[in-house]
Amino acid sequence: MKYHKLLRKVVKLQRKKKLIPEDTSLLLAFSGGVDSVALVLSMLELKDFLKLKRLALAHINHQLRGDESYRDEAFCVEFAKEKGLEVFVERIEVKVNRENLESKARELRYKALEEIRQREGFDLIATAHHLNDLVETVLLWLVRGAGREGLLGFEEKSDNIVRPLYLATREEIEDFVRSKGESWVEDSTNYDLRYARNLIRHKVIPELKKINPRLEESFLRLQEILKEEEKLLEDLTQKAIMEVFKEGELDRRAFLKLPQAIKRRIVYRFYGIRSMKEIDSIINSIKKGYALEKPEHMINIKSLSAEVKECSG
Repeated sequence: MKYHKLLRKVVKLQRKKKLIPEDTSLLLAFSGGVDSVALVLSMLELKDFLKLKRLALAHINHQLRGDESYRDEAFCVEFAKEKGLEVFVERIEVKVNRENLESKARELRYKALEEIRQREGFDLIATAHHLNDLVETVLLWLVRGAGREGLLGFEEKSDNIVRPLYLATREEIEDFVRSKGESWVEDSTNYDLRYARNLIRHKVIPELKKINPRLEESFLRLQEILKEEEKLLEDLTQKAIMEVFKEGELDRRAFLKLPQAIKRRIVYRFYGIRSMKEIDSIINSIKKGYALEKPEHMINIKSLSAEVKECSG
């Protein structure tokens, strides 16, 4: 039997990266959108290949789209019932302004998924992130002025999260679901061009694909190259951290002698800031005499320096 291209890519990733160990209890993040429907169908079809112990769905209802939110919830419950799968539904409230809405909703969604994972005894959470999501994420960070860290996007696995559709494109996902005769629900906000990601998805990427129809694959190759170079740079950064922290204090002179690229990486490591403008601002503060804008920044540097020393010891 010839498998669909999407399934072959899931198998390829599993063989290469060993994302999902044998006998794993896997919780699938399920919105009811075409991506998550493809995720469920692919995991069901590859359940024996992956040697999954348990498979269930988790739907997080953000209650942000009125009746549409409850329509999606009902779809997810009915879909799980049709497939004979357990489904866990959590309703959460997101109280922020529109500028922070996406990031806060994402934070609360992952928090809710992790709580279900721990409470119900699952090993891993699988999300339906795919190659187009990676391209959009990289372009977003690029536009916002992030450095190399931003260009790396996200990984196929991070902590308890795995992304089996990582190598698949949106076109392959939609083709796979249609080939199975399955339906899905559409989130109307996915077409709201006031959101930066939607603008990139619907306006920017189609124009870029006129230049390079295989844009997604090109981004994947770029990411692989950057990851290899990242390993070398990370080793140099670790070595520099050990040299510029003396007894838990930042040796300002030693820090300022470092190459600018390493200084930026150290600041990123300790503050988690991706904006190059903000990183350079902190470096300039140190250059002027110390002086970090917020006292807690200095506390972070000391504590993290101690952690680095403990790990190295």
